[in-house]
Amino acid sequence: MPYINGYYLPYWILFFMIYCFLGWCIESAIVSLDTKKLTNRGFLRGPLLPIYGFGALTIIFCTMPVRDNLVLCYIVGVIACTALEYVCAVIMEGIFKTRYWDYTGHFMNFQGRICLVSSLFWGVLTLLVVHVIHEPISGVVTRIGLVPATVIAVVFLVALDVDLYISARAAFDLNKAAAKLEELEVQVELAKMELRDAVEEKARELESRINDLVKSREEQVSRVKFGARNLIRSNPTAVHKRFEKGYKELRELLKK
Repeated sequence: MPYINGYYLPYWILFFMIYCFLGWCIESAIVSLDTKKLTNRGFLRGPLLPIYGFGALTIIFCTMPVRDNLVLCYIVGVIACTALEYVCAVIMEGIFKTRYWDYTGHFMNFQGRICLVSSLFWGVLTLLVVHVIHEPISGVVTRIGLVPATVIAVVFLVALDVDLYISARAAFDLNKAAAKLEELEVQVELAKMELRDAVEEKARELESRINDLVKSREEQVSRVKFGARNLIRSNPTAVHKRFEKGYKELRELLKK
């Protein structure tokens, strides 16, 4: 059984599991308070945030040489965890084409993937993990026998793999849906442009037709002979039984 920096491998896996859960609790609480709505924060469906698990293990490994110096411990935690957060952001964006956290607009952010406040928070978390949290967690975990710890670790890894597969599949499905919606939106805009062009073309045709009809009316009035004009003027109350509207309109046009 691999023995790494004072712990067997199953215990490291259990540490990872616990810190993933604690990170999920922290993030979900912050987001829920911010949105005033219970939120299952993170990429996975289960109550786990792997970046906190990796962050905690990174903290434990990287701060071992300086754990007794609070200032150096803080600085190492800031640097190591900020680098981890940036790498995780790049990898996830590369795979899923989605930014699952975005610090754009935050003070001193870099590419929206990391920012000063987040880095300072990692430093505080480093001190908490190294000097407050990890020792009692380690005490509880190492009391578990190696065999039970191995069984729990295997079950956890299997569950994590299943969750990761389901979540990744959902993310890819979401990407496909978003791509299809974007494509349909483009098609809608093109259809609107075609409709506008068709309406404008039809409007020009109708305008030309109306102008021709108006011109024909004027020509028709001009063709009315003197005798007919005089007949209409002489009988201002006359009404044509068949072409009443045309007769009336002709009288009005002749007045002008």
